[in-house]
Amino acid sequence: MIGSRLFYFGTQEEVRLADRVAIRRLLRKELQGTVTYIPGISPQHGDLEYEDVRQWAITCENGSTYPILYDPDNFQPPKKIRLIGRRVTNEFELPDKLEQT
Repeated sequence: MIGSRLFYFGTQEEVRLADRVAIRRLLRKELQGTVTYIPGISPQHGDLEYEDVRQWAITCENGSTYPILYDPDNFQPPKKIRLIGRRVTNEFELPDKLEQT
């Protein structure tokens, strides 16, 4: 399997599909979610890859999807996203249209 080339801040842990993550937010409660899309690994999704734009995505427990710029040579996941657990499955289906926050 090809890796994501994305690494959690300050670690050598590579971002993988199905990872459980926490997203720290300013003045709001932390969100938990799952990495559900990585370009080059997941089947292409029109809302996350188009023209020159490539994004990876976290789907949160509240149903919202957070798209994040995918440019591993120049941009890695920010400190506010941290790995909290790893699952062994990568079987998800994203809806045709994403609910973004």
